[in-house]
Amino acid sequence: MLQKLVRHRLVQDVMVLYGVQVAGYVLPIVTLPYLTRVLGPANFGLLALGSAMAQYFLVVSEYGFAVTGTRRIAVIQEDMGKVARVYSAIMACKLLLIVLGFLALCGTLLAVPKLRLHWELYILSFLLVVGWGLSPNWFFQGIQRIKFVAYSDYGAKIISVGLIFLLVRKSSDYLIATAVQYGAFVVSACIGLAVTFLVIRLRPVWPRWSDMRESMVEGWPVFLSMASMTFTSSSNTMILGMVATSDQVGYLNGAARLVIAARTLVNPIMNAVYPHMSQLAAKSRAKGVRFLERQLLWTSVPFLAISVGMLTTAPFAIRLLYGPKYAESAVVLQLMSPIPFMYSIGTCFGAYYMLAFGHEKEWSKIIRRYTVLNFVCVFALMTVMRPVRAIAVTTSVTDTFAAVSCALFYWRNEARGKSLARAGAAWSRLPDWLKRRQPPR
Repeated sequence: MLQKLVRHRLVQDVMVLYGVQVAGYVLPIVTLPYLTRVLGPANFGLLALGSAMAQYFLVVSEYGFAVTGTRRIAVIQEDMGKVARVYSAIMACKLLLIVLGFLALCGTLLAVPKLRLHWELYILSFLLVVGWGLSPNWFFQGIQRIKFVAYSDYGAKIISVGLIFLLVRKSSDYLIATAVQYGAFVVSACIGLAVTFLVIRLRPVWPRWSDMRESMVEGWPVFLSMASMTFTSSSNTMILGMVATSDQVGYLNGAARLVIAARTLVNPIMNAVYPHMSQLAAKSRAKGVRFLERQLLWTSVPFLAISVGMLTTAPFAIRLLYGPKYAESAVVLQLMSPIPFMYSIGTCFGAYYMLAFGHEKEWSKIIRRYTVLNFVCVFALMTVMRPVRAIAVTTSVTDTFAAVSCALFYWRNEARGKSLARAGAAWSRLPDWLKRRQPPR
């Protein structure tokens, strides 16, 4: 039984993506104790500010294609001619958005003196945008060739960890740390592109404006939602940097790195399951819903345990990893501990149901409310508690709101559908003379 389960393609995809997750998120945790001690809270906080700025442009270059592009490729993967057209159109859009994003970054640095003080940091952080934007991982997931994601990620991320220990020696080396961490994403993207053209032998075509426009229009609702989520997260960090010291940003960054590493352990499951769910949704809604109901338990329970573990072990974990200077990070980590569990719930009902079943507009409404709630909470809580703690509480509240909203949407839709189906079945069993006397509503 176990051997048969391990051989299942979906299980193998999840296992491979967990390996990628280790390379992309968990491996850098190996460097966290070193970076926090060598750079100190202030310069470690600058790394967070550089990442927060890059996230604005990253979400623009991604434009929701990780959702809409993956879904389109998953549906048409048997027709390589159509696949080449979709791939070429999406990659052309992403390249254009990367160039526009870099020009916008340069304009922002020229216009804002406080940002201009660390212009090298923000330029180097833009390597993250280039790497994510050019990565074909969304394409590998769509054609369900997950092992190629591993090929493009493992080596680059492992080398970057080694270079951190080798090159970052003092607090002023935060620029080197930035270049090494985000340069790894560019190397990973180059490997992925080589695999696409040399191994899969995809032959891109010259992109048509009509195909590019179609891809942009299809991705617009998802982009708005993704942009709202990234805008709130990055803005929270930037707001903290404006109203507090960089040490406070460092405390937030120390806790957030652990929360993000735990939360993104959901992503391998999502990246493997989402194309499969998209196919099920296109073929049989009932089978898709049954699969979701089974997947919910397996996805959420492990992350409930992670959240509880963070709540109970935060002081010990922070002291062990970062040292006594980061005691405030322990409080922040406890305040953010519900996030991994809530993210797993949101993934099941948001990605597996709302996005896979084509409810992008409804999902976008939830994210817009999430954004408004975020800023209301941030500014309200900052009047009664430390800014760094206000950010932590706000993040937990908004993630809980998003997860509960997606779950309620699923329950309303499916409960109503099941009720109508039961009513229809009961009506069909009534005798004809009674149907004539009381027509159905």
